[in-house]
Amino acid sequence: MAVKRDRQQIRDILELITGFDETIAEIASQERVQQDAAAEAMKALSEKALGDILRGMDVENINRDRLGLRVASLRAAGIENMEQLCALSADQINEIKGIGDEASWLIYTIAGRIKRETETGLKIRVSLDDRSGPATSLLLSAKTARETADAVRQAKAIYSDYHESVLAACLAAKPAAGVVRWIFLPAQKKKEAVDAALYLYSLLTGDYGARVKATIDAYDTREIPDADGVWEDFRKNSAAYYAELDRFGQALSTRIDNSYSGLPEELVRQVEMEPLYLDGLRTSLRVYQEFGTRYILRQGKVLLGDEMGLGKTVQAIAAMVSLNALGATHFMVVCPASVLVNWTREITKFSALAVTPIRGGDQTALRRWMEKGGAAVTTYESISRFALPETFCFDMLIADEAHYVKNPAARRTQALLALRKRVERVLFMTGTPLENRVDEMCFLVSCLRPDIAGQVQKMKYISSAPQFREKLAPVYLRRTREDVLSELPELIEKEQWCEMGPAEWTAYMLAVAAQNFMAMRQVSWDVGDLKHSSKAKRLIELCDEAREDGRKIIVFSYFRETIRTVQELLGKRALEPITGSVSPQRRQEIVDDFAEAEDGAVLICQVQAGGTGLNIQAASVIIFCEPQIKPSIENQAVSRAYRMGQLRSVVVHRLLCDNTVDERIMEILREKQDVFDAFAEESTVGGEYIKAEQSMSAAILQMEKARLDSGELAALSDKA
Repeated sequence: MAVKRDRQQIRDILELITGFDETIAEIASQERVQQDAAAEAMKALSEKALGDILRGMDVENINRDRLGLRVASLRAAGIENMEQLCALSADQINEIKGIGDEASWLIYTIAGRIKRETETGLKIRVSLDDRSGPATSLLLSAKTARETADAVRQAKAIYSDYHESVLAACLAAKPAAGVVRWIFLPAQKKKEAVDAALYLYSLLTGDYGARVKATIDAYDTREIPDADGVWEDFRKNSAAYYAELDRFGQALSTRIDNSYSGLPEELVRQVEMEPLYLDGLRTSLRVYQEFGTRYILRQGKVLLGDEMGLGKTVQAIAAMVSLNALGATHFMVVCPASVLVNWTREITKFSALAVTPIRGGDQTALRRWMEKGGAAVTTYESISRFALPETFCFDMLIADEAHYVKNPAARRTQALLALRKRVERVLFMTGTPLENRVDEMCFLVSCLRPDIAGQVQKMKYISSAPQFREKLAPVYLRRTREDVLSELPELIEKEQWCEMGPAEWTAYMLAVAAQNFMAMRQVSWDVGDLKHSSKAKRLIELCDEAREDGRKIIVFSYFRETIRTVQELLGKRALEPITGSVSPQRRQEIVDDFAEAEDGAVLICQVQAGGTGLNIQAASVIIFCEPQIKPSIENQAVSRAYRMGQLRSVVVHRLLCDNTVDERIMEILREKQDVFDAFAEESTVGGEYIKAEQSMSAAILQMEKARLDSGELAALSDKA
């Protein structure tokens, strides 16, 4: 490069690379920018929530310690609630007629203490019912952080790798771009300036330039969220937003509670240092889920007891993905038969791992897994029939609903313990609280860590004490929603895929042959004897789990016949059903009775009748017996429990039969959700909605009839 001739080129190089460096620095700072915006929004939301609570507290609260303070004087001055009182200074209180110097200072002190106590533990909440400015700003920050995450990560790496050297080279090359300075510059400095310019040129035309351009392009082409769009996206993808809000909370040290249930600090530190390799994971983990995954990997043999709905399955999948990235090839999931299809679908949905379902004594599937690797998913009833070579070992064993093996003498327990000897890593999972079942817990722990089991066995008489929990910390991790969720009750939606038996297939094929769409939609509930119904079995399991978790349940169905069947199935645990024939007054009486009922109570509702006009916040588990064709009806039903005043996260289960009309409906609804929502919201196009619904049912009938005629349904029945 001839410097005198190429002086303009050097100026261009300096301008371009300086611009690149500044832009990369700006992109790298976006994480902090979004955190600052989130902090401001969180502060506003906290203040609003605090104000709402204080406004609802009567000023009489200052006399809760029976100090005899003159509340009547405060009321006479128009002070009715604690928000009004807390806004006053001691001098302002002193000016109120009837309150002296000493009393005014005491009132001011007590009001301040009540405000601080209320503020302590106050959690930030985001609700679809409150689309205020701060809430929108918080979601916009979360959305922007998600959309820019890759570009920010790349920008940070580039800035870290090159910023100092670029800065130094620009400083050294700058004289080569001028005239006067160049004339009086010593020869050595001239050489250094030219070399620096050449170095900068090589950066621009090499890896640095390519990385910078790709990062800037990714940043510039990101989706720019808007206020309306972000709320709709939040409605559909709330889990991703909550994950981002968790990260904001961690970075900003807000009152978002990410407690690890009293684990020793040293163990927490060790777990947090465990590396994760999640490039193959197709979902975002929340902060507590990341910790749980690290805990699983760090500790090796563990019992994960997170409360229902906190994502034990995705933590297990994340652990497999991370191990797979390090070269592990064979994993096995053992679960109840009722959730085998769920596990198969979840692994496929959230990872790239190959999945091999193994039912009964299917040695062909077993050998295929042994040869090809991936995740084998099988049942407790199947593992006792496995014929594995004596020397065959695999990388991780996962036992879902581990309380199924609480009996040491049971055949399935013995079979699971035999498999345990073939692996170094074992994960037991259960959402059932074990703290009050100490012997059961001790046995499960003994299967994983006999050394710890021996210690806690001697301490079981103090099972509620912190010392007991501390001894279990290396092997047992349990978080409740109150521990780790900070937002307004999260809406957790789960598809419960059921695998049908021969009786269910026979009834279903008859409905298809008759081209009876309504009969097809009642798949699994129309078998006569409910012992043959896979949906009935899963419903009972979900209701039992909810009862163990201290929850109440609403069961929805479109069909009165299904309502009667579920009522017969649940017996005394279910209240009088709400159907279209029940008067509005009686419906409210049933809801009131439900609110007073014990945990585990079930309210059965016809979705058209119980899905509107009722507030059922007493329930936090919702079960749909079949998918609803009209999404707005289902949304209205869910909103009976998922609304302001709900204090617990709401879990929605959809009972679905694999390879049936249920699957066809779900596929079409996913494709057409926005269209159906528009039809549902605009009464003027109700006729168009009916046409769409009729078109949908006709398409499904045609598809299922073709599958029946081709013999596909018969083959599935034979396989069952």
